Amino acid sequence: MSGLRLGFIGLGHITQNAHLAPLSELVESGDVVFQAFCDVHEETASEQAKKWGAKSVYTDYRAMFDAEELDAVYLCIPPTLHTDVELIAAEKGIALFVEKPQTLDVQQAVEYRDAIEAAGIVAQVGFMSRYYPASEKVCELLEGLTPRHAQVQLFYSGKHVRLWTSRMELCGGSFVENTIHMVDLLRFFLGDISAVSAFYFDRKSGEGPEPINMPHVYNVNYQFARGAVANATTSRVLTNVPYQRRTLTVVADDTLIDWSTQDVSVNGEIVAQWDDRPNAFALQARAFVDAVKKSDPKSVRSPYSEALNSLTAVLGANVSAAQGGERVVLDDMIQGKVVWTPKEVA
Repeated sequence: MSGLRLGFIGLGHITQNAHLAPLSELVESGDVVFQAFCDVHEETASEQAKKWGAKSVYTDYRAMFDAEELDAVYLCIPPTLHTDVELIAAEKGIALFVEKPQTLDVQQAVEYRDAIEAAGIVAQVGFMSRYYPASEKVCELLEGLTPRHAQVQLFYSGKHVRLWTSRMELCGGSFVENTIHMVDLLRFFLGDISAVSAFYFDRKSGEGPEPINMPHVYNVNYQFARGAVANATTSRVLTNVPYQRRTLTVVADDTLIDWSTQDVSVNGEIVAQWDDRPNAFALQARAFVDAVKKSDPKSVRSPYSEALNSLTAVLGANVSAAQGGERVVLDDMIQGKVVWTPKEVA
């Protein structure tokens, strides 16, 4: 295969700030061709096409699929806007890169998974944290050990960033839209999650900066299929201070491992360090392109089918919090016995 003919659906914030620059390096090397850009805002699509050298511009993704010969598509749209792109791509045998969260509807994700698996296409979800060298190092350190506990703590700004990431009914809340990255990373280290229990500190109507209507705090506990347990806390309380903190810790036999994007510590001593933070988006893009060229769905680190567990784990937290912390079994969500439905909050 010559340059992989790539289409983009959604040319917004994450595409412009995370995906296009590293992929452009693959364009320069001849591995990728920016074949077509599609966005509902024609001006945005045209501006980005001109900037990055895309050959064609569309505002209708169906027209793009009909007119273009594509090898792969990046789908970077808000979770509530997913309709049939995944199904069309599967039917046409076109590889997919899907930004997280994949959707807010688990049964919709199950439908997509089934179509993707039947088609045998490469389909990767955008959990780039799996590609940090630090993540690989943690996996290496855990070999031969039995992880028993993990903890995630995210304390960051409560300010408005984008509309859809500020509204519960549009993104599922910060735990779904943002913390899903860390939940998926826990899965990379500890395996699949089987059950969840959660408590949230809800935001009162009119409290905090508009248009945010999501909880102040998410406190979530997980049970893993292999026996480990974990807790993850996300806080959006620090609205007016320029300080944030993000930590991930895994505890195994006499081993306490601290992960960050630039270093890994064991029992308080740094055992691996990178002077410049690696570009995980670039590493992820390279892996996706290579997988498509080899027609190898299993070579990506977050295949759509496996990433369903991460999505269910965060949406399951919403279900549990709404039910006063009741334990939710993730398989029940996959089977449609338990459902989280986005509802607009004042």
